[in-house]
Amino acid sequence: MARKNMGKVKRYRRSFYSGGQQLRRILGAVLALAALFAAGWLIGPAVIDFGTSTWYSLKEGGGESSGTSTGTSQPASEPQAEPEATPEPQPTPEPAINPEDGGWAFVSISGLSSAEQAASTAQSLVAEGVRYAVVPCKDSQGYVYYQSGVATAQTSISATTFDAAAVQALKDAGVTPVAAICAFQDPLAPYADRSLAVRYQDTDYFWLDAAADAGGKPWLNPYSDGAVGYITALIDEVRAMGFEQVWLTGVQFPTTAGRDKANYGDTAGVSMGQRLAQVLEGWQAGGDCWVEYPLSEVLAGSDSQLLGASCAELGVKNLAIRVDEAVTEEQQPLLDAAVTELKAGGVANIALVQGDSFTLL
Repeated sequence: MARKNMGKVKRYRRSFYSGGQQLRRILGAVLALAALFAAGWLIGPAVIDFGTSTWYSLKEGGGESSGTSTGTSQPASEPQAEPEATPEPQPTPEPAINPEDGGWAFVSISGLSSAEQAASTAQSLVAEGVRYAVVPCKDSQGYVYYQSGVATAQTSISATTFDAAAVQALKDAGVTPVAAICAFQDPLAPYADRSLAVRYQDTDYFWLDAAADAGGKPWLNPYSDGAVGYITALIDEVRAMGFEQVWLTGVQFPTTAGRDKANYGDTAGVSMGQRLAQVLEGWQAGGDCWVEYPLSEVLAGSDSQLLGASCAELGVKNLAIRVDEAVTEEQQPLLDAAVTELKAGGVANIALVQGDSFTLL
């Protein structure tokens, strides 16, 4: 079939828009450009700030991640050094006597008659939480409970004594042995050496703390250098045996009954309190000591009839206050005030002792 000739397609350059339409088109473009310009003017600063901050953030992060070290900073590829710890304050060294680090017990020599028995006793004490064991070495009746080598003590040694090896057995078990020694209340030593005793007025008779028919007994004279030397020798002896502390009782003048008849010899003008302070200074200088006094004398302070001074004035470092019964409501505030005053006066440790109980104040 013959192809039909459609003729040539003509292309026209003339716009099909009318004049009004073209004007509206131009005005729309101008308005669009104006709106775009206004929008850029309003949000441009915010966009710039955001971009700037993002740039610096990326830059700083990139510096760390790239391992670049600036100043004292560490490379990110290595762990950061731990800040140097502030040194902790060093604890104050504990005193040789620390009543709070364990319980106290007043033991009988019946459990210390041999090293083996002492070891068994020590294990029982440890199981009960006891750290300090107070062992009777010389009592208020004058008896000495170990084989002493002091000459004056030879007639005072008890028929029942503890084995010297018991001291080491206590220490091996972790128990601190404390030697209990009664000082001037001693009715036996005056008969071994009459020069050590308190005299009755200007005679050679013993002063007694009660009538003879009522069981009155003599006392050692605190002003006597010989009497002080006897107790000092016993203290030195028990320390050499291994006792780490000494528990002193009877560091006082005789009871007040009939004391106006007591003769202490030449006192050289030294008061009762001054004399006891001299004695205690020497005994405490040799090692750790506890000094026991009854509650009544502690509350009496400087007016004590038996001491002639307060415990602080005597220079007591470790004070044990003996009470026969529980402290009453009337006594408690007086005791609290006395404890405060004594600590301010230099007494380092104060304990309340009732029976076998030991309570640090």
